[in-house]
Amino acid sequence: MDISDLITADEAAKILGYERSSVTLLCRQGKMEGAFKRGHMWLIPRKTVENYRKAPQGFAAIWERRRKEEIESGHESIQTLRHEIWEGLKDLTEKMKRLERMVAQEKSGD
Repeated sequence: MDISDLITADEAAKILGYERSSVTLLCRQGKMEGAFKRGHMWLIPRKTVENYRKAPQGFAAIWERRRKEEIESGHESIQTLRHEIWEGLKDLTEKMKRLERMVAQEKSGD
């Protein structure tokens, strides 16, 4: 891996829209694959940050478990399918915002 493929926790936080402390916590927990500490600085593969997807929390986690159970049992409900579509739209919206930020950063660097 080339050093240019690595970014700092500060850069990752900007890309993800998180606080730096949240990114360093994810690194310490092993949730940022390939991240390592050099001195006092976390270095994270850019691809890991770009592909990172926040794990569902609270009610979203309950919906995900319910959805998995329905798929396994072969009994899919309309309500769960609607919820899954809604969550997918929210995920796409978040990805579009990240893409817009990345494009803006590239343009400002030109």
